[in-house]
Amino acid sequence: MIQSRWTCIGAFVLAVFVGCAEAPLRGEATPRRVAVALVDEGCDTEANFRCLCKGTVGDAAPHLEEVGVDLEVLRDSGWPCVPGDFDQDGEQDYAFPGAGYSCNQSVPVRVLFTRGGSAREVQTLPRELSCLQRYVSKDASMPPGQGLVDWGEGNATWLYRFDGQGWLVTSHLSEAR
Repeated sequence: MIQSRWTCIGAFVLAVFVGCAEAPLRGEATPRRVAVALVDEGCDTEANFRCLCKGTVGDAAPHLEEVGVDLEVLRDSGWPCVPGDFDQDGEQDYAFPGAGYSCNQSVPVRVLFTRGGSAREVQTLPRELSCLQRYVSKDASMPPGQGLVDWGEGNATWLYRFDGQGWLVTSHLSEAR
């Protein structure tokens, strides 16, 4: 009888210890999840530069606020966004243009890379963009995968492809569109 009590107490202490080991320490923030989706699921980000995403960006919030992304608007009604798998890891990533986005003016763009539903990394594209869309390579001379395209001004189209470390940027004539 006494031995079974000690066994129960030992099991309880072990359960509490294991439970506490998995919980964050006091004052340590739990990583918040990224939960973003297109407002209109039918919006084709390869053809439309005005698709909106709605949701929350977890720990990436301060990085997006730096370029003027209004997190309240993103959460409640939607913010311009281009979802895609830009690092080719099978996880959804998101490109968010900054405040003032339109095809009439260039703005900074932040790309939120995710892993397991959380923010993995946020990077800034090397140039400001005006007309942002998802680019899926159909050209046999280019590696397969997704990137971003800016149908820019002055007859210049800029392609952005992530190589795992940084952005490869190439310029092409807009007539090639």
